[in-house]
Order: sequence, then C-alpha cells, then structure tokens
Amino acid sequence: MFFMNIKIIEQDHNNVQVRRDLIAYLQPHETQALFLLGNIQSRFGPAFIYVAEQEGNKVGVCGYYPTFKACTLFSESDIVSRLFAKEMLKRHGEVHTILGMANMAKPAYEEFLDHGREPLEDPEQVFLELEMSDFVPVSPVEGIVRPIKEEDVDRVAILTRLLRPVPSIDPVTEEERVKVKASDVIFCLEIDGKVVSVAASNGLAIQAFQILNVATDPAYQRRGYARAVCSHLIRYMQKRGAEKAVIFTGKDNMAAQKCYLSLGFQIVGHYYVGKFQDIRGFCEKRREEQCSQMNTLQL
Repeated sequence: MFFMNIKIIEQDHNNVQVRRDLIAYLQPHETQALFLLGNIQSRFGPAFIYVAEQEGNKVGVCGYYPTFKACTLFSESDIVSRLFAKEMLKRHGEVHTILGMANMAKPAYEEFLDHGREPLEDPEQVFLELEMSDFVPVSPVEGIVRPIKEEDVDRVAILTRLLRPVPSIDPVTEEERVKVKASDVIFCLEIDGKVVSVAASNGLAIQAFQILNVATDPAYQRRGYARAVCSHLIRYMQKRGAEKAVIFTGKDNMAAQKCYLSLGFQIVGHYYVGKFQDIRGFCEKRREEQCSQMNTLQL
C-alpha cells in the first residue's frame, strides 16, 4: 500500500457506533492491539482515541491516556506510526511512555527521539502468549490470593514502583493511587496480613487479555508468589470467556521469563515499552544542580 494523504482524526469513542467500528477494525489483530481493545471495551478513561485514515479506510489507531501520560498504537506502516507520534507531541506534549508491538512502536519511538526526547531505558521487551485451553492453575504454597481492597491501594502502589525508577521510601501520591485504581482487575497475594505480590489486567478485549504490573516484594521473591497471582488472574479471566493471555517483560529479565514460561506462556515476538525523561523535571533538576555547584564555588 502506498501511504499518502493520511489523516489523523480524533474519535468520539463514547459513541456506541464509533466504538463498534474501532473494535471491528482492531479485532482481526487482537493480540497486537490488546491495550487499545481492552481499554475501548472497558471504556477506560480519560482517553483520547485517534484513527489514521487514507481514502476513507482505517490504517491505524492510537490511544493517549493522560493519567499515565502514555500512548499505545496499532499501525499498518512505519509512516503511520511516525505520524501518530507527531500528532501526540503536537496535541498532548507530555508523553512519557509509548507501548506497542515492536514493529509498530519502534518507528514512533524513533520519532520521539528525533524530537529531542531522552530515553530512560532500553525499550525492547519479549512478548509472550498463553493458549488457555490446556492451562493448569497453580495454587500458592502459603497465603491467599484475593482482589485488592481500598486499604491495599497504597501498598500496591509501592509494589508497582519496583517496575519504575521511583524510591519506595517516598510517600504515595494521589496520582499513584489513581493509576492503581485504573486497572480493571487486580489480584494480590497476602501473607500474614501483608500484600506481597500483585498482578493486574485492563480487562478482556475479545478473546484475549493482557497481564500487567506484576510485582513482588523483594523480600518475598523466588517463592512462586508472582506465579500464583498470575495463575489466579488467568483462571478468573478464563471463566469470563478469555481464550488467550499475553504478557511482556524485559528481554534480560530471566526470572520473570522463567515464571511465565512455567505457566505455559511461549515467547512469540517483541514488544516496545519506550519510556522518556520528564523533560521539564529533568531541566529543573539540572538547574538545581548548577545552582548548587555555583553556591559551592562561592563558598
């Protein structure tokens, strides 16, 4: 397909017919567009959804989620991916994360870099799938797995900091609490009254769902707790019609890969989680450092 005259159009995804059209377009590519499909199905918000159109035909979909300052996309070409990146920068400015299958997200990621964004870490992840027809659940050797409660939110926020460069000693912010509550489904493993492991999902798309934010307290790692929580989440979603689960993790995170492979997942491709510096905060920090150095010199 020769990509010219592509238009990026914002969608009213609260409109029933618009939402049906988006789902119909993405459904044949379900596992490649799970963030989008899951969020559209669950009516996750706040959200901004955009479609790339050429001659009246959809050639890509992109979602921006201001709570997380993140975007995710499904794209039929590198050109469309780059156009989405430019549009997100123009319309929203603050984009700290981009997620998507590597072949689709990499061109957008590179566009962000071309616009001066500073990467935080290697974006490449491994992408795993689980066909659930032969899934064998795993029970915890101790403790109980249950849905999180309101009083667990701060603890869950601290655990999920293990997935990001946030000091665990800092007070939990309201923004972090909102992010925890944004997940459609969250299970935790509790031992002696303490939540030690968590796993979440943004819900069922069509036949598949995505496991997100798996984290275990470092003092309780390598005891099979993450495996037990993920197993419980898989079984829960299976009862609601899920036939396939997907998850992504760092390409060098062998412990996580071993955990997921032991549940029956198979590595089927690569995913991109591109994280960027908060440029404003980065610049403020540099100014503070420079002022501190000047004061030291004056002393």
